[in-house]
Amino acid sequence: MLMSLTETTTATQNVFTPFPFAMHLGFCIAATIVYGIYLIKQKTIQHLLLLLACDLTFITQINTSKPALTFLFIAEVVLLLGAAVFSIKYSRDQKAAEKEKKKAPKQNGDAVDNAFED
Repeated sequence: MLMSLTETTTATQNVFTPFPFAMHLGFCIAATIVYGIYLIKQKTIQHLLLLLACDLTFITQINTSKPALTFLFIAEVVLLLGAAVFSIKYSRDQKAAEKEKKKAPKQNGDAVDNAFED
């Protein structure tokens, strides 16, 4: 038996979002929680930018006018490129800190550890 289109969908699906309203809201809440936790733990700006980028997609559920979509496109590009740049910078800083940590001699730890090695 074939169902008609009106029987299978309860609300009109927005063409700019792949998810229904409730699922998209859940995605935005989950992304906010996950990136918020990373932001608090690591204190890095890329997580804030990713949090904003995920939450800004919710604009398509509210307003689908051309200016709103143009703003969203520009904002998403800027936020995602910014997140990529800051992520690369953070990664390089972490690698440099690891190299410095390996090069620096242990202080006081060597004297105590080697005190009984005769």
